Amino acid sequence: MSVIGTNITVSIGRKPILHGVNFAAEPGEVHAIVGPNGSGKTTLLRALTGDISANGRITLSDRSFDRKRPWEMASIRGVLPQVTVLSFPFTVIEVVRMGLEAGPHGASPEIAHQALRDVGLEGYEGRFFQELSGGEQQRAQLARVLSQVWEPVQDGAPCWLFLDEPVASLDIGHQLGVMELARRYADRGGGVIAVMHDLNLTAMFADQVTLLSKGEVAATGEVANVLTDDLLSAAYACTLRVNMAPSAGKTFLLPQTAARS
Repeated sequence: MSVIGTNITVSIGRKPILHGVNFAAEPGEVHAIVGPNGSGKTTLLRALTGDISANGRITLSDRSFDRKRPWEMASIRGVLPQVTVLSFPFTVIEVVRMGLEAGPHGASPEIAHQALRDVGLEGYEGRFFQELSGGEQQRAQLARVLSQVWEPVQDGAPCWLFLDEPVASLDIGHQLGVMELARRYADRGGGVIAVMHDLNLTAMFADQVTLLSKGEVAATGEVANVLTDDLLSAAYACTLRVNMAPSAGKTFLLPQTAARS
């Protein structure tokens, strides 16, 4: 029931982006993909969701992508891209219902309203999507994705959230809210794969981390084994110091300790 990518290679035009990447994520976990700009994080996520073609083999819940119909994919995985542009004046509730209708819960319209409450947008149903701030738009799109795969486990099989920088345009309070949603989804048996830039939020919420560097996997595993001084300093090309909060025993990084190599 895992998401597994074996020897994933992706080129855009003549430019190679990913070089033989191996990846595995398990349901019940939050798996973060981290790395510097241009390391291939979004490309890997898009390959795993089938949004772009890739060489290698990718399976979702034990089945290869090329054996799944689009409606089957939509019923078991929801995808939140970095940016979503709408050309027509849809209301917020109409946007969320697009996800609801794409998934298996279209006969339960109350889910769309609950999803908006979960992302802190209760009362925004009648507003036009284009009138929202960037952070509000991102949360509305997250509500759409949640509606699509509302139940983390369907017919005994896990559903998946694929999130590309889900907290990038949010204030710290909403960042924590979104990550708590992802954590609860995984705790209820679903799987979450998220591209992350914030290493502290990664340390707080992720179970597993894959660190990319120059289109290759620099390390993968539990947080404490991947977010280390040596691995992060090499990947980000600057000196980084990983610390441990005495009371909570949680890994964290302070930007004051960073220095360009």
